[in-house]
Amino acid sequence: MNEPASLNTQLLDALLLDYAAGSLSRPLEILVETHLAMNEGSARTMRLLMQIGGVLLEDSEPVSLSEGALEAVMSAIDAEESKIDPVSEIRIETAASVLPRPAADYLPERGCTKSWRRIGLGIFECDISFGAEQGQAKCYRIAPGRAVPAHSHTGAEVTLILAGGFSDETGSYGPGDIAIQEAGSSHQPVADNDGECLVFAVNEGDIKLTGPLGRVLSLLTP
Repeated sequence: MNEPASLNTQLLDALLLDYAAGSLSRPLEILVETHLAMNEGSARTMRLLMQIGGVLLEDSEPVSLSEGALEAVMSAIDAEESKIDPVSEIRIETAASVLPRPAADYLPERGCTKSWRRIGLGIFECDISFGAEQGQAKCYRIAPGRAVPAHSHTGAEVTLILAGGFSDETGSYGPGDIAIQEAGSSHQPVADNDGECLVFAVNEGDIKLTGPLGRVLSLLTP
């Protein structure tokens, strides 16, 4: 596994732990819950996290997490997963033509021009508000083969692929995958050629265009 992919796996594990602990914002909760509905492996991991958490709450005094606690918990989960009979696993099926819930409950129809706005050639976005105190998310539609302008992030960005797929400097992602960019990172997603890419994204900071387009805009900005 290359370094970017390994880092994304670590960040995803931390995100699932935060969800299990109930410490995520509402937009991120919706994102993770949709991911769990689409990804059998993560759903199984979450069940084990909940089981381990219940045992710890019953049998242990509250303690601070030590360095390496995340790795220890995920290793324990891997060990438990190896004992599961594949025949008895819960199968989660998501029809390709139907968007997954709960994120689907917040998405406007693709033909709703009042909700979707064009932000580039073959790229549309819409805002999803969860209230002033709970934050917001965005959904993006990217035409097949279209590259999103290169950009950086002042805060973390968590993106769930609902349909289609894209590739960037960190790897390739398909339906149900979560791609996480840390604050200060830069990337340029390119949608797969086999269909429109639809994503649900939560940003904890601002997006700043980089590359040639970013340089041009910086010259035009007083």
